[in-house]
Amino acid sequence: MRRTLIAGALSFTLVACGGPAESTTAGAGDAPGPKTVTNCGQQYTYRQTPQRIVTSSTPATELVLSLGQRERLVGTVAPGELLPEYAGDMQGVAIIAKKAFPPPSKETVLAARPELVVSAYPDDYGPKALGDRAKLAGEGVNSYLLSGACQGHKATLEDTYADLKNLGDLLGAADKADAVVTKLRGEVDAVKPVSGNPTVFVYSGGKDKPTTPGTHSLVDDLLRRAGASNAFPEVTGYGQVNWEELVKRDPDAILIEDQAFEPADAAIAFLTSYPPIQGVTAVKQKQFIVVPVNDNQPGLRSGRALRTIVAGLG
Repeated sequence: MRRTLIAGALSFTLVACGGPAESTTAGAGDAPGPKTVTNCGQQYTYRQTPQRIVTSSTPATELVLSLGQRERLVGTVAPGELLPEYAGDMQGVAIIAKKAFPPPSKETVLAARPELVVSAYPDDYGPKALGDRAKLAGEGVNSYLLSGACQGHKATLEDTYADLKNLGDLLGAADKADAVVTKLRGEVDAVKPVSGNPTVFVYSGGKDKPTTPGTHSLVDDLLRRAGASNAFPEVTGYGQVNWEELVKRDPDAILIEDQAFEPADAAIAFLTSYPPIQGVTAVKQKQFIVVPVNDNQPGLRSGRALRTIVAGLG
């Protein structure tokens, strides 16, 4: 398939460091630039404001729309999972894929002729999806990964505030970004943590062995802000633990990520019927906290997720 890319929109330089997003700008507001953003250790310099944006995840779509960028959004993924306040903005936007997993192929995304791809999942830049970000930039398409998802980085809510400011600056929407940050920060700061430091196991599915997203994920920061502790603090990345150790640690609550491939109702039915864990306090007391998986991702839903966690621990 022949793909038409918009040339001259950007250049890129790699830097030998990692971590969350940073931004430096030579130009302001809707000025053509240049603007430079460092994201996950890569530095991108834009000679002009990107006019064609593709969002390859639900949280990324919501973030871009919150900045008032509907007219620049030319393609998106998983629009059926958007927050209600943004669902109406999808009319006329190309639907690249109805589901975020597996991520759409590079050919499918580039058919929308984006100048900028914004995502919340590192898998979107894997070999079966968009591929290497530096190569992608060399082909005329820049990318932004929400910095809470950067490899090896411990995510916090501060990452989302930085992402909003960086993208707002890049897209000439700095004032809008400041307003969104203020609103989100207010929602988060208004939640009062619980007392007693309860322990919580974050369950992301699995029957032979349970999986958990690890303490580098945003949900760990949400637990901390809720006044709770992760039952497996030594697990940093998404991976498996074992039921025997879960029994030993005896968490006070289990946070269940409600996912399309394993709905919360099915997960609770399994946990309450699986004999080896019936003595666990969270199971005996049916202390299950159900949080939609997208609410645990970097983005605009952190205030809602935090309220859900605190209510579930109450």
